[in-house]
Amino acid sequence: MIEDIRYLIVFAKVAETGSFSRAAEALALSPATISMHLAKLEKNLGVTLLYRNTRKLSLTHDGANLLETARAMLELYEKGIIEFTQRSISTSNSLRISIPALFISHHDFMAQIAHFIRHHPGLSMDIVCSDNRHNIIDESIDVAFRIGDLPDSTLKARRLFEFPRVVVASQVLLDQHPAITHPRDLAHIPWLGLSMRPNLRTFTHTGGDTCDVKYVPQIRVDNVEAAYQLARQGIGLAAPPTQLAQAHLDEGSMVAVLPEWSLAPMKVYAVWPPNISPSSIAYTLINALYDALNTP
Repeated sequence: MIEDIRYLIVFAKVAETGSFSRAAEALALSPATISMHLAKLEKNLGVTLLYRNTRKLSLTHDGANLLETARAMLELYEKGIIEFTQRSISTSNSLRISIPALFISHHDFMAQIAHFIRHHPGLSMDIVCSDNRHNIIDESIDVAFRIGDLPDSTLKARRLFEFPRVVVASQVLLDQHPAITHPRDLAHIPWLGLSMRPNLRTFTHTGGDTCDVKYVPQIRVDNVEAAYQLARQGIGLAAPPTQLAQAHLDEGSMVAVLPEWSLAPMKVYAVWPPNISPSSIAYTLINALYDALNTP
């Protein structure tokens, strides 16, 4: 049945052009394929549709009766192709991306997004800003930028860069607790939890020793910067990107806890659906960010 639809389109185009070769050119098929499709349609229907001789083609009575249906199929096909092509052209420079809210204050990343926008003046971009991970298929997101290890999935991913973290606290909070000399002491100090991260921190000493610290946060938020701002108010410990806390560390309003112990840097990935074309604007953005953020 589905094959017959194809054969009807071929039949209508042959009738329209009056030639196997012209129909083949219009449909991007070979004349032999055109002839084969017509032969199969006639066989399936049990009738002859065209009289053929060396100079011209003419419709049989059955062919004339079928032509209206065939023309309707051809019209739907050509109309659909034209509309799809027009939509593809109009949306080829449309892009919906998701970025962690944390990146709003990440100067290098946002500078590269701005650079990309300036160099694609016809681009229409929709940016979703949230530290929660969105379902990029359900929400029609072309590219999502994500922090941390990725779960196994059918999505494609590319690591773009990584950033260091630091455990910080206000002096007010530290003054309320005994002196901290080892990561295990941190289990007894309030932590600010992140809803998208496990309540576990693995510390590595400059000498190579490691220590896992598990904690149960009284306060949980879904935004890294919100957790950091609460830490500045003395509510608990936080582990923001070093860049976010650096100015306050320099001025002394925040304290780096156990600076000889470090957390592993956080990896940042671009994630996208597997069916996005390598020639798409989404791929162009991913490659541009990778090149810019990995250039010494």
